[in-house]
Amino acid sequence: MGLVALAVVGLTGCAPDSTSMVRDFLASDREADDALPEWAETDGSDPDSSRQVGTLDDVVYYVAEFANPETGAPGVCVILVSGADDFANSACGDQPALWSTGSETGSARLVEKDDELPDGWTRLSDFLIVNRDITS
Repeated sequence: MGLVALAVVGLTGCAPDSTSMVRDFLASDREADDALPEWAETDGSDPDSSRQVGTLDDVVYYVAEFANPETGAPGVCVILVSGADDFANSACGDQPALWSTGSETGSARLVEKDDELPDGWTRLSDFLIVNRDITS
């Protein structure tokens, strides 16, 4: 059984464009590899909405729809799954800027498609960048 770390965050610094891009991506047709491992599902997220964004090394990156358990406000989750360790880390929130970091998964964050790529980061999509070296 894997471990799941969950953070509900509402950070600032990223325009709503990234959330719109994620919502458009979530509205796309679902493929077989879009399904999260059952043990990686997070509280408040809709596992049936998950979409795989991409893979880097042994980490698979997903997004899923989210409803804030306190307010019901819609949002998104960024979920990082390490296949080598059966470990998942996630950040979920109802604001556009999400950053997820874990010791087994590295970091991922939502960005706008025109944002400059910081040193050491890899762009997996127009809205998601990752860095395996940032673990805390």
